[in-house]
Amino acid sequence: MKEDKKQFDRLLVDSLENPAHINPETTYYDEKYKSALIDCLKKRNLYSSFKKRELPENSRNPHMLSIASSSRLCYLYFQEKNILFEKGLSVGFRSTKAQLDAFDESKGIYYECKCHEIFDKHQKLWKSYQNRLSECFGIHGQIKDEEIELSLQDFGIDDCKLRGNSIYELHFDMKQLLCHLLGLEKNGGGKLQYIFFTPSEKLIKENDWCLNLYKKLHTEIEVIWNSPVINKMIDKANITLCEPLEIEIQNIDDFVLDSIK
Repeated sequence: MKEDKKQFDRLLVDSLENPAHINPETTYYDEKYKSALIDCLKKRNLYSSFKKRELPENSRNPHMLSIASSSRLCYLYFQEKNILFEKGLSVGFRSTKAQLDAFDESKGIYYECKCHEIFDKHQKLWKSYQNRLSECFGIHGQIKDEEIELSLQDFGIDDCKLRGNSIYELHFDMKQLLCHLLGLEKNGGGKLQYIFFTPSEKLIKENDWCLNLYKKLHTEIEVIWNSPVINKMIDKANITLCEPLEIEIQNIDDFVLDSIK
C-alpha cells in the first residue's frame, strides 16, 4: 500500500506540464515554493487556517508541500473565490468537530477534498460516537478496544462488488463521511461534495493498477451513495450528498508557482 502511494505521487508529478520547484523523488516542493505559498496565504489572511496542521513555518517537509496535499490542491482549485477553508463542525458531543476542507457559504456547500488519501488505512470511530450513531442512523455497532466495529450490512449494503465487510477496509473513507454527516446534521443540514484530485486521465489509463484503483473507488462511492440507511438519515437531516468531482491535477492553475521570481 505504501509503495502504491509513492507510485501514485510520481504519477501526479508526471502529470504536470511544468513540475518546477518539486523534487521528483520525494514528490515534495522546495523551500522557495513553501515561502511563496505562505506569502500567498498571508495576503488573503488564510495562513492561520493551515499553519498548525498543514504548513508549520519551521517544519522541514510539512504536509502541504506534498504534490498530493489535498489541502493545497483545494486552496489552488478555489483560488480567489469566497471560500472558508478548514471548516470545523460540531458533531454533537464534547468539543469534537468534523473537519472539512472548505465551505462556500453563498451556496451552502461543504467540500471534502482527497488525493492520495485513498491509499490510507482508515481510522475507526471511537466509542464516544455510539450515541450519535444510534440517534442519527439507528445503528449501534460492536465496541472493541474502545472503537466501534461497523459493517457494510449495518448500512444496508450487501454488495459482492466491494472488498471485505468492514467499512474501514474501503479506499473511500466511510468513517469520515459519517463524521461529516453528523456534523451537518447538528448544524442544520447543507450540501456535501467530495472532490478527488487525480493524475492525468492518460496516465491513469496507461497504468492498470491505477485504473483498477479508480474503478474500485467509483464502485464504493456508488454503493455508499445508495445506502438506504444513509439516504434515510440525510433526507431527515436536510442534507444533500452531491455527486463527487474528479479534477486532473494538471488542470489546476498553480498561481503560487507564478508568484515565484
